[in-house]
Amino acid sequence: MKNLTKKQISWIIALIILVILAIVYSFNIFNSRTKTVNAISQITIPFSLIVNPNNVDRGVTPDGINTNVKNIESEKKNVISMVEGINQNYKDNHKLYFLSKQQQKELNDKVKKQPHQYIFSITLLNFGKDHSGKYFTISCNQYNDTKTIVSYRYILHYQKEQITTSRYVGKKSNKYPPDFLIKDIEVGKDGIKDSKSFTQQLRTAIINSGLISNQNAIPGDFNQIAINIGLDGDDSNKGLYQLAKHANSRLTNFAITGYEISDVPRYSRIFIKQINNDNNYYYTLTYNRNSKKYMSLQAGIHSNRLAK
Repeated sequence: MKNLTKKQISWIIALIILVILAIVYSFNIFNSRTKTVNAISQITIPFSLIVNPNNVDRGVTPDGINTNVKNIESEKKNVISMVEGINQNYKDNHKLYFLSKQQQKELNDKVKKQPHQYIFSITLLNFGKDHSGKYFTISCNQYNDTKTIVSYRYILHYQKEQITTSRYVGKKSNKYPPDFLIKDIEVGKDGIKDSKSFTQQLRTAIINSGLISNQNAIPGDFNQIAINIGLDGDDSNKGLYQLAKHANSRLTNFAITGYEISDVPRYSRIFIKQINNDNNYYYTLTYNRNSKKYMSLQAGIHSNRLAK
């Protein structure tokens, strides 16, 4: 150090000071970064700032069924054949084997309140499919000594030619036994295969209308929407109104969950389920097989199973 000049000593001191400053600076920088990251991680950002609350979907999409039906004509022949077999079996032994023992007892108790009353025929009302599988609806027709025929209705699920379950759905009275599915009449264009694409048209029309979740909307606002997609406005406005009222932002909370075919009237009915805030809403899209077009979307389940 003694041999160093004053100038060299000054440079060495300056260099040492710079090194010390650099170390202190680096330490403070990393410490500051750590504090900043920790501070940011502790901030709670309102969800509404990340996602527009108007776009938050409510509800979920129900499980739908496969609407790509095949061999609908042979399916109709199959259910007609099954009911013919049920009728023949009943004539031979007077047993309703397609019902459970408890259901047979309940039906006998209803029918045999009077000695002159009995089941004289079983007729076919419709056939279709839901989440439980393929089914058809029958009427057990009670004879008595008046002109009134009491019809007891059951939905029978089946696999191939085997009945798997039976469910009582109610009774009706009329002067004639109901016969809503007729032999040797073709189903024709069924409207089932195209129902999924049609409901997408319906969805687009409602979204484009700007009426989803509009608190000021009324059913009449949906008349023109129905007409634009080929439906009857007066028969469909309430159904479209309810579908829009309970829609999520993209109207993805509904699905086709069943269908049903009858010859009287000559309709295919497509059943739709919508879920919103843990509530279920049901609709019926009706296809007229004579005019080959979808005719209405109605709130609720509409079926000929309880028609007179």
